[in-house]
Amino acid sequence: MDTGSFIAIDSGGSRLRGYAWPSEREFSGDGSTHSSSVALDLARNITAALPEEITEVETIVLSLAGIPHNKSDQELLAAAISQRVIFSKLLITSDTHAAALSLESHSDLVITVGTGITALVAKDDKIFDLTGHGYLIGDEASGYWIGRQGLNAALKGVEGRGIETSLTQISQNFYQITAAQLADYVHQLGNPVTHIAAFAPLVTEAAENHDPVAISIINKAAEEIKSLIVLAIKRADIKTVALMGGAIPPGGLLHKSVLAMTKDLRVNFTQEIAEPLIGARKIASDPAIQKEIICIYASEITSKTWSSLYLHNVQDLLKRVSRTQEDSIAQAVALFADALANGKMIHTFGTGHSHLLAEEIFYRAGGLAAIYPILDERLMLHKDVVKGSQSERLPGLARELLTRHPITRGDVVVVISNSGGNQVTLDLVSLAQEAGAKVIAVTSINHATSKSARSNNAQKIHQLSDVVLDNSGIVGDASIRVIGNKMAVAPTSTIIGGAMLQAVVVGTVAELIKRGIEPEIFLSSNMVGGDENNSAIFDKYRPLIHLYN
Repeated sequence: MDTGSFIAIDSGGSRLRGYAWPSEREFSGDGSTHSSSVALDLARNITAALPEEITEVETIVLSLAGIPHNKSDQELLAAAISQRVIFSKLLITSDTHAAALSLESHSDLVITVGTGITALVAKDDKIFDLTGHGYLIGDEASGYWIGRQGLNAALKGVEGRGIETSLTQISQNFYQITAAQLADYVHQLGNPVTHIAAFAPLVTEAAENHDPVAISIINKAAEEIKSLIVLAIKRADIKTVALMGGAIPPGGLLHKSVLAMTKDLRVNFTQEIAEPLIGARKIASDPAIQKEIICIYASEITSKTWSSLYLHNVQDLLKRVSRTQEDSIAQAVALFADALANGKMIHTFGTGHSHLLAEEIFYRAGGLAAIYPILDERLMLHKDVVKGSQSERLPGLARELLTRHPITRGDVVVVISNSGGNQVTLDLVSLAQEAGAKVIAVTSINHATSKSARSNNAQKIHQLSDVVLDNSGIVGDASIRVIGNKMAVAPTSTIIGGAMLQAVVVGTVAELIKRGIEPEIFLSSNMVGGDENNSAIFDKYRPLIHLYN
């Protein structure tokens, strides 16, 4: 690791910019605003923006519009970034502080107006913030605030609660919806703050075109900024002010309005353009400045943080599969329901740890009765583990298994394999389909299609099966790289696979009820009536499922 190497990043609410040394590579990406998981949102956008060739640096400096407020979130941010690039220390400061450091001549007050707004006073021994409280309780005059005021005025105008304004039609054109749909649409956006802030330039444009409502909004924003300057004069007798940020460009209407309103305040406005990214770069190369800001050393990230990162990763994967696998789960439900409605069986199969999923929906409290796992000691984990890894690659073994475990036309077979390429699994898919059964694959398409996957089989189970449930896991399954450890740890395939299969079970029960069929479901043996309920199921299925004997 080059001890002088660094990555400097400035991330606002809408945009991220970065610079890497010594490659002098510049890059950009999406910004991140205040959210319920600001640390992970930041990490996600930062790592997505990093150039592929940058994998290790000494220092990372982050200039942020919204800083994770507690140490645990700051460590979580560092741990999440470390999954993409190795570093020794992570330094975090506000974009206002970084902007102030970028100026050649010192300004007593630096006001940054972007998606949000911050104001930093630094004069003599007085250093304090005046705003920057976020969109929920502050950010007056920010891009988000201007956009929100514009949308609010647009709705008031069309409803008759306010003055008619061109902003109504402008908002409809911008979001491509009707005024009646506007509120619901904005509230359901994935990142509403950024989308609302994006409307701010159109409010400014409407003001420039003499819309009285838009003019009032811009004037109110200028008054809010003036109030910050007045307060800074009162508290610190400031003399110089720097205005910066994408929502207040030099020469723009808001910038000119602020200058006009503050003529009587006897302060000087710097003509320099403050650049937080330049300030972040300065921090990276100046140990003296580094002593004054938040610093997270990679080697000191706690075990609690690493555990938390894994749980967050699992939560993100569950959210992802709930979106991406919705149709596949519905298709699997239809196959399950068709089979059970016609008196057929659901078979499950997996080798190694995948056999855990083959048993996940078998004989479970709250689980379906007609589930029959294909289990063989040679492919499980309680006996001859090393030999089991060799057995799963044997041609002909799948046919042997099915001679003892018959599959018939109309049945459904769930085949679980994270890699999707072991020979016995591939053979079993083909044999099940030859018998007239439908096959559902539970696999990782990322791993199956990776160049680093061990199996060189021409086909994988996701290419052969009737329905594919993709667990979205990373190549190799282990999801966390703890700094200082050579190998990644913490697989996700079992958790995500189990969740998807249980989602199929729930959907199947609902579909059977819809068809007027009472599902056969196990009750916990530890509950009153459990033994009686389950005994009736055993009596019915003993001739079909030898594991009940």
